[in-house]
Amino acid sequence: MGACSGKKSNRKNTPTNTVINLRKDEVDTREENKPLEPKIVLLGDQNVGKSSIAQRFCKNIFTGQYVVTIGGAYLQQKLILNNGAIIKYHIWDTGGQERFRSMANLYYQDAAAAILTYDVTNEKSFESLNYWIEELSSKINQDKIVLCLAGNKCDSDPNERKVQTSVAKQLADDNNMIFFETSAKKDIGIKDLFQALGKRIYEKKTSKQEFN
Repeated sequence: MGACSGKKSNRKNTPTNTVINLRKDEVDTREENKPLEPKIVLLGDQNVGKSSIAQRFCKNIFTGQYVVTIGGAYLQQKLILNNGAIIKYHIWDTGGQERFRSMANLYYQDAAAAILTYDVTNEKSFESLNYWIEELSSKINQDKIVLCLAGNKCDSDPNERKVQTSVAKQLADDNNMIFFETSAKKDIGIKDLFQALGKRIYEKKTSKQEFN
């Protein structure tokens, strides 16, 4: 038997959807508070400190133990820019061994920024960045990606340094890259690097250059 009766219900109809009209200033405020969520990829030779930079920025730790990154490792971290904008970084740390290079395009294809990393005590790691510069310039729209050059292990003994700051800065200037020397071990330049990166990404975003 059915449960329905022939009596009329006294309850008023309740709408299933509620429309909330926001003022323009309220909409603008919500949009401003919404974080940008750029994808960042770290590229460079093995043992230059890509994982250490990511770990220092995201977890504020430094282990000093070298572990081979196979393919890519994912981390995320939020940062507030000096202008109050919120950046939620999605960071992919890629393997530096040559056998993993063919996989790198899986990570940089839709990236908003790439951090090209070298070891200031290893000249070969610096020279290897020419491969990544050419790779990115040939396969990525340069208007859509922010490039950053990071010279890691800047806390090393000056007698061990093989790449001079002026040489690295010239490479960065020639390729429109943000440049910082960093030390994941001593926590030098890491937050400044990501602040500058976020500022550049924000500027591109607000000038209508969209990031994936």
